[in-house]
Amino acid sequence: MNNYYKTFSTRIQRFFGAVQRNKTSRSQDFESRSTASPANGETEADSAQVFTPLDEALLQAATRRSNPNYSPSGNSYERTIPAGSYTLSLSREYIVYTPTGYSVDEALPLVMVLHGCRQTHHDIRADTGFEQIADRERFIVVYPFVTRYLDVRNQNCWGWWLRDHIRSGSGEVEDLRSIIEQVQQDFTVDNARIHIAGLSSGAGMSVAALVAHGKLFASGASVAGLAYGESVRAVRVNAFISIRYHSLKKTVAKVKKQLAGKGKLAPLLIVQSHNDKTVEFQAAMNLRDSWLALKRAKKERPAPVVGKTQEIEWQYRQFPRGKGPTPVETLLVDELKHGWIGGNEGKFSEPRGPNVSEIIWLFFKRHPR
Repeated sequence: MNNYYKTFSTRIQRFFGAVQRNKTSRSQDFESRSTASPANGETEADSAQVFTPLDEALLQAATRRSNPNYSPSGNSYERTIPAGSYTLSLSREYIVYTPTGYSVDEALPLVMVLHGCRQTHHDIRADTGFEQIADRERFIVVYPFVTRYLDVRNQNCWGWWLRDHIRSGSGEVEDLRSIIEQVQQDFTVDNARIHIAGLSSGAGMSVAALVAHGKLFASGASVAGLAYGESVRAVRVNAFISIRYHSLKKTVAKVKKQLAGKGKLAPLLIVQSHNDKTVEFQAAMNLRDSWLALKRAKKERPAPVVGKTQEIEWQYRQFPRGKGPTPVETLLVDELKHGWIGGNEGKFSEPRGPNVSEIIWLFFKRHPR
């Protein structure tokens, strides 16, 4: 068995070595665009590639394909939670999926997945393929639906830019907490392994949930998302309205104000495509830099793991802090449009590239509370 792992590790190193040699100029350009921070003008220097067991797990996760014809063998429950007594609470629909053979005496991790604008919980469920992973790895998946909203916004967007929806004790972020509490009552959840992920506006709301409920979540993931407290101007609405971002100082101050007395920030995985024309690359870098500042993670770190899946180049980078769990990690891909990456084909999903759902679960497994 030891010889098997040594041989496998050697093959992995040779694979990445070949990618590096054959794609030197391309990788250097990709790296410079990935690590540059236009907000402050810093450029982070490359260092020698370091191979770890995580590299092997990443390669396996990135290349594992989601099966669009997969028929989940677990149970699905469509639920509605009534509006709470707090400000701007509304009734919300949601789906709970429990994996094959689940019984109430088994405490399982919980993964909450939030849809993006012009989507429903059924859409993100079909796009991500999380249930195929849940059956194999044994966790509960929860898909909330924004359901209703009283203000003006694009269809089915979560209100990630609206102050009363991203603060604990009110609005949508509090309704998400209520959904989790209801699931905890109805099923047996491992409370040290509650995670949240989302796409686009769902990613923005996932970040808000991590800030508003720091004691609840073990870790989170943002796919094409934004920093906490950004305005609606941070998203590309059309070619005629310029994008504006808050300064790093302002973002950090907003997070600190909301965190006061409510726990610490959970580790975060940030997923972003360079070719996203809706939530542009800089939005992800702003989110990264705010989490780095708040978590006091190191800027100096090993070079990224670099790969290519279905002709799409990607790189995965960890930002360490001491010897504990890595508090910030990024998966940056090239070429792909705005949407879920490496999942099942859909209006807001791209089957090419690394399998983001598998990589998110790998991150969640490595980051319990």
